[in-house]
Amino acid sequence: MGWALVAMLAAAAPGRTSSQLVDRGAFVLYAAGEEVGIEEFTIQRQGTGEAQVTAATGTLRLRDGRTVKTILRLLGTAMVLNVYQVSVSGSDTLDVRVARDGNRLRTRTVAPWGEEAREYPARATTVILDDGVAHQYFLLAALVEAYGAEARIHAVAPLVEMEELPAQPDIGLETIEVVGERVETTRIRLSSDGDTRTAWFDGSGRLVQVASTRRDFRAVRLR
Repeated sequence: MGWALVAMLAAAAPGRTSSQLVDRGAFVLYAAGEEVGIEEFTIQRQGTGEAQVTAATGTLRLRDGRTVKTILRLLGTAMVLNVYQVSVSGSDTLDVRVARDGNRLRTRTVAPWGEEAREYPARATTVILDDGVAHQYFLLAALVEAYGAEARIHAVAPLVEMEELPAQPDIGLETIEVVGERVETTRIRLSSDGDTRTAWFDGSGRLVQVASTRRDFRAVRLR
């Protein structure tokens, strides 16, 4: 884990006396029907109102030998994107940092081949849905709650340098099977630029399954 990520964790992590655990768990990750790894995550929150800070951290241990660590920092009750970093180690190495600067997202990528800077537009409804990362889809429900079903959600995937056009989510009820059990869920689907992303939430609001047509990605909650 790089020093920049350690610093972000220290700055974003809620204090022991005031933190609230929003969710913690693990997903099994699949690509094209084959199991490719395990993702463990924690989402914590501190403060209230506009002073609220939410930190979502994840560790993906992939069967190809790579480890991917992510941290996402969000501000206020509307979960506005503030800072994101993803670090890849193992057979490949990569470090991407994203910071909001007014109405722009500024990214810096450090890889064995060198460094690169990019920019994306930043909206109130901009979310990070990075390639192959499941837990970040909890933000779809958060944004629908904050802005309503008419919200046009703008997804960015820094790992693969992709930005999708803002799209209105399709929301419905669906019964799915999760680890051998039938679960009544709320489904939130986002379609843009040839990719369809879907997140399923159980009756308590927990994210239990994720799918993306890109790479035929699917994640199923273990706990």
